Amino acid sequence: MTGATLEIKRIFNAPVERVFDAWMVHEQWEAWIGPEGTKSDIPEMEPRVGGRYKIMMNLSNGQKLPVIGTFRTIERPTRLAFSWKMDGGEHDSLVTISLRDLGGRTELTLRHEGLLTPDNRDAHGSGWNSALNKLEAYLQ
Repeated sequence: MTGATLEIKRIFNAPVERVFDAWMVHEQWEAWIGPEGTKSDIPEMEPRVGGRYKIMMNLSNGQKLPVIGTFRTIERPTRLAFSWKMDGGEHDSLVTISLRDLGGRTELTLRHEGLLTPDNRDAHGSGWNSALNKLEAYLQ
């Protein structure tokens, strides 16, 4: 995959299965996905390889950001990958989540490949870091 790549590592004070479920259970993903200050709805989610999802991020300024994709890999509880693009957009990127069991804690590595430019990578980095802050709070 060409373009810029983002990689973020975080450690969560939660078991690996709990962190995995926060991504793969509709109600859990909907509870935290999107940057801080954003409330997201997930009107479509088919958590299986080849299944689709749609996230509607409702920003505090009233703007709506619809993201769609397809689950590419689901290996419970250590790995998942899904395509990521703006609904109506032409450019697909790939998000891969790898989870490592640290004996009751979990190391998460998020890799977002195929971002168009370094500026686009940095913007996604800000968004993902903010969303992971929400995930950390959700897991508490």
